[in-house]
Amino acid sequence: MTIFAQAGQKIAKIELEGLQALTAETVIATSGLKVGERFSVDATDEAAQRLLSSGLFKKVGYRTRNAGGNVTITFQLEEVKGQSSPVVFDNFIWFSDEELAAAIKREVPSFNGSAPDIGNTNEAIKKALQNLLTERKLPGQVEYNPTEHEHLFRVEGAPMKICTLHFPGAQTVPEEKLIEATRSAVDPEYSRQSAKTFPKYSLYPIYRELGHLRATFGAPIAKPETKPGCEGVDLTIPVNEGARYSWAKAEWAGNQVLSSKELDDALGMKAGEVANGKKFDTGLKEVQKAYGKSGHIQTLMKPTPEFDDAATNVTFKIAVNEGPQYRMGTVEFKGFSPVDAALLGEKWNLKSGDVYDQSYGGRFLRVDAHEILSRIAKERQSQGKPFPNLGIQENPNRQTSIVNLTIEAKD
Repeated sequence: MTIFAQAGQKIAKIELEGLQALTAETVIATSGLKVGERFSVDATDEAAQRLLSSGLFKKVGYRTRNAGGNVTITFQLEEVKGQSSPVVFDNFIWFSDEELAAAIKREVPSFNGSAPDIGNTNEAIKKALQNLLTERKLPGQVEYNPTEHEHLFRVEGAPMKICTLHFPGAQTVPEEKLIEATRSAVDPEYSRQSAKTFPKYSLYPIYRELGHLRATFGAPIAKPETKPGCEGVDLTIPVNEGARYSWAKAEWAGNQVLSSKELDDALGMKAGEVANGKKFDTGLKEVQKAYGKSGHIQTLMKPTPEFDDAATNVTFKIAVNEGPQYRMGTVEFKGFSPVDAALLGEKWNLKSGDVYDQSYGGRFLRVDAHEILSRIAKERQSQGKPFPNLGIQENPNRQTSIVNLTIEAKD
């Protein structure tokens, strides 16, 4: 680069080469240089280092041009591509996201809701957020926790206990039931991340069991609790219950071993009844068991709902991949004495080469082996030992379509 060391030189212009995604205004602000300021090599070197340390650029260089004491600085830049992740504010309950972004932009002019995965930008964001807490005389320290897909910032050392819960829009399900389910499933310390995700796993199943298959939950709204008796968070999660659907029918595709009627019987859903999602899940497990009895232990099903909002009913199109039919191989009894293992082997009635019945193992332990297992239980009881846990492990070989079993007794 060409360097001018004469006194009295001023920055007349800042030019940028190589920009693609970033704006010139953002880059110049990030550099810290301003047109009209006195030019110095040290300050320009520091500006180049700031740009490189921001994580926005892979390479940073510059050259200068002097005309009568007026210096033009031209930065030669290569942007980093694709190495940024969203910034998440986890529990800044005193501010909106817009207020937080504005505070960050004072420290990080390039901030647009995400941050580079390399460089010191996230430390600058942490500093900006801490300055905001200090300015507002609020408690707590800002902590930065990078995750696999985002940059997470949260406040530690401030009261964040969830004091009050609101579920506007709840009608079919009493708000009290949603509050009870939330308190039993969620950490009492507020986290926006948790408040966004837990309704899907803890609240939606309540609605799904009642036929509200399209119930949704809005973004959590958290603010400081103002009522006396609890210092912490007032949390609101909007609810859109949606329609209550009735069961129309299942439409099966891909099934050959079992007829559609056999699958309907196993599924157990009846036309006109509430489309109970929990019952539907149980029914699919029963279908899986029905296939397992005929050796199809790797059957896959892909259910897709089709909603008729005018009639408020739902039809499920269920694509079935029955998979290969397996046959019985060997059975091994582990954790038993050699004598008892031999006796159990004699009682085993599913012979090598038979079509494998997945339900037989449990039935064997309950019925065929009952006398032997009862005797073992009494012997262990007389020795002051509890009856061991019994486990059945399937070892299917997809190439040979053979299943070998291990039945193990574990203390």
